[in-house]
Amino acid sequence: MSKSIKKIIKKKEKILEIEKQRKSLIKFLLSDCELVEGSFIDVLVRCGRSGCHCEEKPIHPVTRLSWWENGKLKNKIVRVADRQWVKELSYNYKKHKQALRDLVKLNEKEKEIIKTVIKLKATKYE
Repeated sequence: MSKSIKKIIKKKEKILEIEKQRKSLIKFLLSDCELVEGSFIDVLVRCGRSGCHCEEKPIHPVTRLSWWENGKLKNKIVRVADRQWVKELSYNYKKHKQALRDLVKLNEKEKEIIKTVIKLKATKYE
């Protein structure tokens, strides 16, 4: 068996592994998981009431959900009763965005491997 055939076989094995990873990512991305768009963050703020001890230093805990819409950063205050629920759904959204980035990387990796296989299979005309 020639060196180029061995290399092609190894590349095919890498492609099969990428396909397994892709299948797993797509299964996750298409799951029935609930999401809420945005980043969940706890911050300390000033309330704005005169005479409050927060005038010196922000001390009131507030939870916000932030997201980009039409090129602008939007914020929404999360009710105390909804904090845990929104935190979980925001985390799910974050995991989905990461999975999508991973899928794009896999596609690029696969593309480069296929280009290499094509070069290995090609013969030069002389």
